[in-house]
Amino acid sequence: MARCIEFNEVEKIEKAMNVFWEKGYNATSMQDLVDAMQINRSSLYNTIGDKHQLFMKCNSHYFDKAMCEIKQKVAQEKSGMQALINIINDKAAWIVDCEKGCLGIKSIFELAPDNNDVRNLLSRNNEIYIDFITEVVQKAIDEGEMNSSEDAALMAEYIMTSFTGWKQAFILHRDPIKIKRMAAYLIKNIKK
Repeated sequence: MARCIEFNEVEKIEKAMNVFWEKGYNATSMQDLVDAMQINRSSLYNTIGDKHQLFMKCNSHYFDKAMCEIKQKVAQEKSGMQALINIINDKAAWIVDCEKGCLGIKSIFELAPDNNDVRNLLSRNNEIYIDFITEVVQKAIDEGEMNSSEDAALMAEYIMTSFTGWKQAFILHRDPIKIKRMAAYLIKNIKK
């Protein structure tokens, strides 16, 4: 009789996600994953699938967790502009504090050019994120906190791509003050 497989899948996905996040997809072996997850290979294959399927689940988990956090923070603010300011300042702080960088961005550069599954997943995640930021921008516009002639979707895209540029700048220069100044400059330029 086969043994029952009992483990907390979310907990194991978290552990695998951290390995992919640290090492990247190509440098991560199945042995790295089973060691980190503390399960045997057959349990991994039977419940989650192969390395690629696990990677996809890890990216989905990473994104879902980040979206949950940002939605909770935005829901706490009455003002659309204050929510945007918090998002921008939080992202600037995260860029400076998180040595590993963004799993999504790492995955885009490592796998998305050659892997349709990864590209489609990350593209979908990107659209969801931009749609959410667009809603927050539109709220700020509707509340008169931003210029009514602004294109909310374009502004959301601009804000999001600024974050990516900040991470690149921080990796190259390790200057947290520069990142905070860029965040302040972005906030200044989106206010009415």
